[in-house]
Amino acid sequence: MSMKMRNELRAKLDEAFERLAMKRAKLHKEGHTSLGATCAPRPAGYVEDDPTIKELDYEWVNRIEPENGVLDGVIREVLAEAPKVDASKLAKLTPDKVWVWGGQTPSWGGSMQDDTLVRGADYFNAENVVYVYGPTTDKMMSIHSKYKKMLCQINANCRTDGALAGTEEENAELLSKLSLKYPNIVGAMCDDFSTGFSRVLLPERFAPVYKALKKHNDKLKLYGVVYTHELVPRKFDRIQPYIDVVNLWFWFKDEILEFDERLERCRSMFPGKPIILGIFLHEYGAADAGNPPEILCHQLEKARERLTAGEIEGIIILGDREIKKWPESAKAVKDYLRNQ
Repeated sequence: MSMKMRNELRAKLDEAFERLAMKRAKLHKEGHTSLGATCAPRPAGYVEDDPTIKELDYEWVNRIEPENGVLDGVIREVLAEAPKVDASKLAKLTPDKVWVWGGQTPSWGGSMQDDTLVRGADYFNAENVVYVYGPTTDKMMSIHSKYKKMLCQINANCRTDGALAGTEEENAELLSKLSLKYPNIVGAMCDDFSTGFSRVLLPERFAPVYKALKKHNDKLKLYGVVYTHELVPRKFDRIQPYIDVVNLWFWFKDEILEFDERLERCRSMFPGKPIILGIFLHEYGAADAGNPPEILCHQLEKARERLTAGEIEGIIILGDREIKKWPESAKAVKDYLRNQ
């Protein structure tokens, strides 16, 4: 059921967003932190048990107040006026419909432990994993072989230094070979699929990678990360043959209030393509902080509506490192999935 926002609330939301954007830009200019290197304040006596996690900005949450709190307050006002649905009639996000995104990375408060994604997926009781950042090796495929389905990153974006096996094309072919040994590998993920293009996505980068992925196993599917704010300025018609499933993400938390409109736009731009929905525990676009539990639960409920209608195939939670960074947001998602 679509949400129509009153003009008064829309104006209030836009002003709150703009003030937060100005505050955040000022803080970044002053060099307080880099994108994603923030976390919730730690309780007194907290001791980190993972030595591979780099230092994080524990003060960021306080620094972006009161602007972030004002925006979250307006978001709650909008959600209070949203049409209510009978959740008992909606399909459930059962463990087989849930994926967790993660892998070894020294960035964004991530862990370099081999089992970081395993711990994240088991926290959410997910049956499926999206293994990214780390190396495409027999060892890492084996560590994640207990999961029902597995996607592995094949492109270079955001990879840990030294993790990419040769070129993107060579890495895709390597995964194709490994999928014959590990049947739970059902496809590949291209992170930031459309990032780097401003008007039209050109096929030159994607065509050889897509062909290499299918070389030894033509059943593998290529998933591509697309952000809702990229759907308006970019054209995707030329790369349609080289993407099998769209992984759709809401970079800005207030965009989730326009869930239906933005999902429909994605469906129209990728006609006939399956869509899997991304769930950010860390909201990068506006606050660079944890997503409020209320907006996460709203997004999960909207996901169930679209799952019921057969318009999405499940959700991907990002991810493993965010559980420690934003325990309140992670718990909200965990509890929702358990109690739906």
